[in-house]
Amino acid sequence: MNNRLKPVFVVFCAALPFLVLLAGCGTDPAPTPTPVPTPTAMPEPTAMPEPTAMPEPTAMPEPTAMPEPTAMPEPTAVPEPTAEPTTEAPPDGGFQIPPPTVTMLADGVYHYFGFFTGSLVVVSDDGVLITDPSNPMRAQSLRDEISKVTDAPVTTIALTHEHFDHVGGTGVFPDANVLCHWNCKAAFELSPLGDVPLKIETFDDTMDVVMGDKTVQLHYLGPGDGDATTIIYMPKEQIVVTSDMYEPRALTHKNWVDDKNFAGTRRILNEISTWPITHAINAHSPGTDPVDLMENVGYYNDLYDAVKAEVDAAIAAAGGATFGAYSLFDTLPQTLELAQYSDWANYDTSFPRHVERMLLGIYHGD
Repeated sequence: MNNRLKPVFVVFCAALPFLVLLAGCGTDPAPTPTPVPTPTAMPEPTAMPEPTAMPEPTAMPEPTAMPEPTAMPEPTAVPEPTAEPTTEAPPDGGFQIPPPTVTMLADGVYHYFGFFTGSLVVVSDDGVLITDPSNPMRAQSLRDEISKVTDAPVTTIALTHEHFDHVGGTGVFPDANVLCHWNCKAAFELSPLGDVPLKIETFDDTMDVVMGDKTVQLHYLGPGDGDATTIIYMPKEQIVVTSDMYEPRALTHKNWVDDKNFAGTRRILNEISTWPITHAINAHSPGTDPVDLMENVGYYNDLYDAVKAEVDAAIAAAGGATFGAYSLFDTLPQTLELAQYSDWANYDTSFPRHVERMLLGIYHGD
């Protein structure tokens, strides 16, 4: 070897391992190639289904013929009213007003009953006295019936009390003098149902009306049904007229007792029961038998005695204090019974209200 190249060769040989190491650090080993999978064949597209045929439209049904209208039924004939008067409404809730009846009670004295209400009619050479015309329609009927008995005009109208179902119709008799207890005036100044007399002559306790040879007495014995309760009496003929004070073997319906003073009614009935009576007109019943009056005297006395006993016992238990009877208003109407009157009309529905009103009459005087 050339001596000049020998040192170079020695250096080259010494550096050779380092050169080999540097070469290995600077490069990544070549990755082993992964075989590429052979692509699978694409599936043949499925054939589209043939479209189904649309269904044939169904034929529309032929319209049915409209039914022939049925003939309207012939109206049923309204039965003729019976001659027998009644105070009860028909069961279907309608009203069939029976024809009026006129009954002679004494010479020149009649009982007109029509439109479910009775009136005294007194005929004399001086004119005619009537009680409670009630309303214009009934007053015209009353006038027509009077004309069958006499040509004399109605000169006097005596009202039994202030209630509007009794005082109407006075205008049908424009020349008549209207008599009423002075308590009527206050009621007539309220909002009336129907018409009220435009002018009245009032009295305090009693008034005698002379009609020819007949005398008609008007008596105020205190409040009964209303505040102007008037009892009409003909002493010679022994005929008494009351209004809304009682009914034959029936309790006044609960709807009509709020303005009825039960303690006062008892007192009035007891008073007039001592008078000689041949006929007793009670306004809303066609009969005039005094037995009906006497039976109701017994009823009101029995009711008063039963309620008063309970009131006295309750007050005594409270050491004499009247507030001891307060609780009776909640209990007594439901617990008290008067079995001897249980067969009277309206007992089942209205007796508790009678107890309540009698209790109030005893406790408050009204």
